[in-house]
Amino acid sequence: MVPGRLSAASERHRERVNTWRRLPGWLAGAAILAGTHFAGNWLQASLALPVPGSVLGMLLLVAGLLVYGSVPRGLAEISGVLLRLLALLFLPAATGLFFLDSLAPADWVGLFAATVFGTLASIALCALLLKRLLLRGRREDTDA
Repeated sequence: MVPGRLSAASERHRERVNTWRRLPGWLAGAAILAGTHFAGNWLQASLALPVPGSVLGMLLLVAGLLVYGSVPRGLAEISGVLLRLLALLFLPAATGLFFLDSLAPADWVGLFAATVFGTLASIALCALLLKRLLLRGRREDTDA
């Protein structure tokens, strides 16, 4: 063994300990996400608003983050994990298409057009947002 280098077993142990140390932050981040989601659903049901509770929950989350001033580490970590797994959330919708065999051909054309348009619009908006954020980051780097 090279002096100063950890063995493979020691390295795995250190990773496990590090994971356990980060667990409270992950749980706090998940609790924030779940809490704002449930609060949004409660608001929607209580006030009979025509906006989905999930959207209200996201607005509450954004408002809370603006008041707090930054994104807590645990929330950032758990959100990153969820974003990496986002594609899995589309599997139930794609599976549901299997049961739509009774739709008329005109319905399929509309469904296809809405899917293509929605996808292209989402990609375009994400590209514009990324461009804007990258430009802002470059300006902040040159100002600092």
